[in-house]
Amino acid sequence: MEHKALRRHILAVAAAAMAATAVTGVADASPGMPAETAVTIALPAPTGPYPVGVTDWHLTDADRADPWDQSRRRELMVQIWYPADDAGSSPLAPWLPPGGREEQRYGLAQSGVAPDSWTLAPSHSRSDEPARVGGGQFPILLNSPGLDDTTGLNTAQAEDLASHGYIVVAVNHTHESFAVQFPDGRIERTMVPLDSPPSVLSDQLLPVRVADTRFVLDQLAATARHSTAGPALPPNLPDILDVTKVGMFGHSLGGTTTAQTMHDDRRVAAGINLDGPILGSVAADGLDRPLLMLASDTSPWFASPGWEPYWADNTGPKFPLRIAGTRHMSLTDAQVFVADLATAGLLSADVRNAAIGPIDATRSIDLQRSYLLAYFDAVFGRSARSPVETIQRLAQPEMLPHP
Repeated sequence: MEHKALRRHILAVAAAAMAATAVTGVADASPGMPAETAVTIALPAPTGPYPVGVTDWHLTDADRADPWDQSRRRELMVQIWYPADDAGSSPLAPWLPPGGREEQRYGLAQSGVAPDSWTLAPSHSRSDEPARVGGGQFPILLNSPGLDDTTGLNTAQAEDLASHGYIVVAVNHTHESFAVQFPDGRIERTMVPLDSPPSVLSDQLLPVRVADTRFVLDQLAATARHSTAGPALPPNLPDILDVTKVGMFGHSLGGTTTAQTMHDDRRVAAGINLDGPILGSVAADGLDRPLLMLASDTSPWFASPGWEPYWADNTGPKFPLRIAGTRHMSLTDAQVFVADLATAGLLSADVRNAAIGPIDATRSIDLQRSYLLAYFDAVFGRSARSPVETIQRLAQPEMLPHP
């Protein structure tokens, strides 16, 4: 996607890792298949015992002006995946919200993949299904997407975590995300200027993202207390929110947001940074709570502050790992897009490897799901082992320590 590649080139701090975005790699132009033979791209099913529900949550921060439009209050669209009841009466939700689907189609079309040559299967989550009751409350995992991306690009991870008893709450960062559609049909598109200096990441985008995330956490706490008049969540969902157990994960700039949110808000007990740089005050101050850092095989962050051994003031457990054979967008659902389109001959093998690396996409997803689940289970006392012991026992040949 040319607009995204250009934006990430100008925002030079992130450019090196983001240039080979899964849906934006420059591919050999391929003629589109007829619509009736379109490739159907499908997510792997979640592995946990619980059915999964998903809902969209429209929030307005009455105390904060939108930094990109001072005439409006800050509005956010949030996606929530959660353990659902067993009725299965609601329809399966689309994979990706409208803005996310638009982003993928736009980018692939610029790479020569015709819009009618592929389609998305639905997700494995049921829209607004009543939440599961009788099993107590479930920990909350906040999620922040990468620069320019919308929620839903980590659905494979979110659905799996929800199927194992977590509530995953992903935040669209309005006017930075490619496109965000609100309930009234209004679409707010990215407003990050193309001529922004690299400092915009740490000085402008990161503070807004952290404020967005903390506001969402405030709203979750109020909803759990039934002390808000805000938009309703599906039946039973407010009652199963365990606001005393909060973690966070994010990809790229979302990983950056995870670390800085942990720094600024002690309610977030642990985090996972999926191939993002460490920026902001946390780069100097470090953390006193656990942070798992999963990097792609060619990540440029290894010599940067925050990655071992360059975070001297950090006192909490930190686990910097890299996944052999991966690239930056391997840590998102983009690996499913690219792998399936390459198998169908719509993307070349060279483009596939440049975008998501030579690792088998299914193996990559399995590894990420296993590490995310085991890590958060250890953090929140769902396993008998500590996070340190868990990472040690999980050791897999593709998971390499750094340095």
